[in-house]
Amino acid sequence: YHVFVMLCYFTPVLGGIMADSWLGKFKTILYVSLIYAFGNIVLSSSSIDSLGDQNTHIWLAIVGLILIGCGTGGIKPCVSSFGGDQFVVPQQEKQLQKFFSVFYFSINAGSVISCFLTPMLRADVSCLGDDKCYPLAFGVPAVLMCLSVVIFVCGSGGYRMKKPEGNIVMEVIKCTGHAIMKKVQTQKICKREHWLDYADDIYPRKLINDTKIFMRLMLLFAPTIVFWALYEQQGSRWTFQANRMDGNFYGFIVQPDQMQTVNPVLCLIFIPLFEGVVYPVLAKLHLVRSPLQKLCWGGMLAALSYVVAGALQMKIEEADPIVPSGSISQLRLYNTFNCPIGVESSQLNINHMIQPYDTYQFLDLPGGTESSLTASVQNCTTDVGMTGTGTISLLEGEISSYLLAPNGKNIDVDLLTLKGKKDVEKSEKAQAKVKIIYGGIDDFEVTLSGEDSHTFNVSNHQSELYEMDNNKWYNVEVNGNKIGDRIYLYPGGVYTIMILDSKTDFRLLQITTPNNLNLMWQIPQYIIITAAEIMFSITGLEFSFTQAPTSMKSVISSFWLLTDSFGNVIVLVVAGSHIVQNQAYEMFLFAAMMAIVMILFIFLAMNYKYSTVNEDGEIEEVETSKM
Repeated sequence: YHVFVMLCYFTPVLGGIMADSWLGKFKTILYVSLIYAFGNIVLSSSSIDSLGDQNTHIWLAIVGLILIGCGTGGIKPCVSSFGGDQFVVPQQEKQLQKFFSVFYFSINAGSVISCFLTPMLRADVSCLGDDKCYPLAFGVPAVLMCLSVVIFVCGSGGYRMKKPEGNIVMEVIKCTGHAIMKKVQTQKICKREHWLDYADDIYPRKLINDTKIFMRLMLLFAPTIVFWALYEQQGSRWTFQANRMDGNFYGFIVQPDQMQTVNPVLCLIFIPLFEGVVYPVLAKLHLVRSPLQKLCWGGMLAALSYVVAGALQMKIEEADPIVPSGSISQLRLYNTFNCPIGVESSQLNINHMIQPYDTYQFLDLPGGTESSLTASVQNCTTDVGMTGTGTISLLEGEISSYLLAPNGKNIDVDLLTLKGKKDVEKSEKAQAKVKIIYGGIDDFEVTLSGEDSHTFNVSNHQSELYEMDNNKWYNVEVNGNKIGDRIYLYPGGVYTIMILDSKTDFRLLQITTPNNLNLMWQIPQYIIITAAEIMFSITGLEFSFTQAPTSMKSVISSFWLLTDSFGNVIVLVVAGSHIVQNQAYEMFLFAAMMAIVMILFIFLAMNYKYSTVNEDGEIEEVETSKM
């Protein structure tokens, strides 16, 4: 996910250079839109089963995603700056500000529509002999993209188009290099106010001034990288967090990945709210009166959202199973008798009674040991005097599970394949894990039947561990015959179904507590991060356009988008290196990083010199910052 997003926000630099130096914004948007549309067509083709084998599908999908990533690189920096070119500044400065809000509103409107429409096309439509229709889900965006290109071309007669002013990036690089070389050679002889002024012997003053603005903006943009590291985790870390929560909202099941639609929906609400209410109120309170102040508040809100997310994660982790680590081991025993069973081991310091058809877990036992364990029937009118002794092997850092089962007049202590931490940890897909156990020795089938069904083969006291769809009712059937009452499986729960000796009833044992926090508890952090996005992202687009020299509008916009790409790099580094193992602490780490860089950003903003456009359309510097 983050690699693809990184590609989408790295390629805008190339698109910005093409637009400002070679093709112009209109032609750049047109050509790369065709690449983008073709990428959607290739991606749709990759989901057609009849087109080759699995490797063919994988390569088609990769090629399609690369084409989409490259196509979006040309579109992102050029569309916003091309739209900004349609306004005359400073006469239409207010209209220009509203344009960027409307532009961002339309992006999120498209996102909301796609989030609802695409899953419906994929899941509710059958095509090409399959119950699901991925080709249609990917194909509709391809058709709409082609249609948008046609509409874009049809309006070309009414656009204001500015011609590219040569290879401005190379001119900036050469100007910078010459200034550095000249400064080294002549700084003792001739002092200049700014080090770039040393290039005025061969480069025009306008290019030098434009390069100064470019350098100031790049320095100002640097701390904003961390904001995107936080923002982009809505599609990864926050979705993983949602997998650990209960999506049942008054009978309607919200899937974890559907929470990503909350952000664009809130954007549609917040954009007019901020423009019409929030910003005017904050301006009257003298809290927010300039773009840089909006960026500062947006960054602080992003940090706050991760404090809230981290606090929620800590609450979620309270329901996590206790798993051993290091040299510590754990032991779980299952009692398949209709009588209490007393278990005793002097070596392990165990003396406990397990209730009928129940289970018990012993924590903090020494790993890497083998110990004797004695089991005997207690306080029961049946199976009187039954005892048994077995050897318990405990592995370091693992959980060992044993079944107490009848064997004639004795009690057998049988090892189960449930012996690892993975068997009790919650499903990464928010599903319910289920295993069947049985005290007898015969083999049979157990089926959990409902909207989705699965058949377990029980052999040697047990079945495999299987992940079932959650938030659903299931009937339990033994060899096709329904037994007992139906059961409800909750997300994240780990269950063992113990079939009784008669095979006419069962017990549902909860091994790991299901997800007990409702998914709606994520709403506060989404509200905060969306408010941060409104103040940060929209303002950043407007700021990068209005502060950029005329010859660098697309290039500066592309560098603003490039910060998003580097933000994804930060996520990959932090997540890949496992600097912090605990998810809650990792979220607090990101919050601290955001707060620290925003302090740096405030310092840079206080010393920033705004650029304004005069009546002649020329860029002028304002000596005092409006921060």
